[in-house]
Amino acid sequence: MERPAKKIDEIGARETAAFLKRASITYLECCISLMMTHLPREDVAAILEREAEMLRELD
Repeated sequence: MERPAKKIDEIGARETAAFLKRASITYLECCISLMMTHLPREDVAAILEREAEMLRELD
C-alpha cells in the first residue's frame, strides 16, 4: 500500500505543474497582447513564428 505522505507529494507535484502551466500560458497571452499594442499584427505574427520555429529546433 502506498504511503499517504508519498501520495500527497505526488498530488502536490501534479497540481504545482498544472498551476505553472496555466500561469505560463497567461503570461504568454499578456506578452502577446502587449506586443499587439505596439507592433503591427503582421510583425507580431512573424516574431511568434520565428520563436515557434526555434522551439521546434530544440528537440
